[in-house]
Amino acid sequence: MPAWLIGIAATILIGAAATAWLWMVRRRSDELQAGLESLSAMRWRDFSRIVLAAMERRGLRLMVPEQGNSPEPGTGFALTRNGEQWLLACKHGSAYRIGAAPVEELAASVRLGGAAGGILATDGWVEKAGRDAAQANGIEVVDGRRLWPAVKPLMEAGELERIVGGARARARRHIGISWLAAVTVGLLLGLGLAGTRPDPPDDRPVGAPDLAAAPQAAPAPVVYAPFVEPTEAEMQQQREAVSNALTLTPGIARALWNTRLTLSVDRSNSEAEAWAIVCREVELYPALRTVRVQLNPPLGSDEPVRWRQCKTM
Repeated sequence: MPAWLIGIAATILIGAAATAWLWMVRRRSDELQAGLESLSAMRWRDFSRIVLAAMERRGLRLMVPEQGNSPEPGTGFALTRNGEQWLLACKHGSAYRIGAAPVEELAASVRLGGAAGGILATDGWVEKAGRDAAQANGIEVVDGRRLWPAVKPLMEAGELERIVGGARARARRHIGISWLAAVTVGLLLGLGLAGTRPDPPDDRPVGAPDLAAAPQAAPAPVVYAPFVEPTEAEMQQQREAVSNALTLTPGIARALWNTRLTLSVDRSNSEAEAWAIVCREVELYPALRTVRVQLNPPLGSDEPVRWRQCKTM
């Protein structure tokens, strides 16, 4: 196959794969993250109102309409559908990590009130213990990934356009960058293959000495340049380079510097794979090899946050 054809094929393959991942996976993840941040910025009354509106789209209506105006955070709501009573509990705040206790409390209220079931809605996340308790007690959990699609059609038009449009613009920008990278890789691959030629056949008899061969010189000693501490401006450039490279790498959802020496990484792949990717980028810069890395689990996962270092002093 001609070298130029291989280069074109590599460009199309890399560009198409990056486009599919950035648009189908990364864009949705960015939209979800921005949507949940918008919900967490609401007042509790506005948050509970939009959740009640989402429940009403499912046929669940308030038994007492005035109850929807309650200003008390954490207030439960009595809903009705087809003559059956349901209890709704709203937990507001993206930092919520709900365990078993709130779920069991809602389950007890359902039993005492003789309700048909209970729903726990939150813009945070329900941990494994909470999910196990919900399954054992027949409580429906609507958190994070399930809540945003339910309330998305009910968001204000301007805010929804900001969230969705921002995720699309970022995806298009990264898709353009990925195609530039794909073209570069394809070009280098094509040129590299085109420059490869087989060595001419050796017509000398077997065992004949090579009279033209020059004596081998001893290898020159390797001299390592001493480490020079970078300036603060150079350090900032290195930190931005690491953050940008990780953010564009499949398997890493986001990489941000919490402080000058703490890198926060949101992963979407396994911990071992993500850690290898992070250290590969960080160790390119000697001054950043010992920074602390906060390795966050994927959204909705019950895995713990890991604190590690690629290198120690």
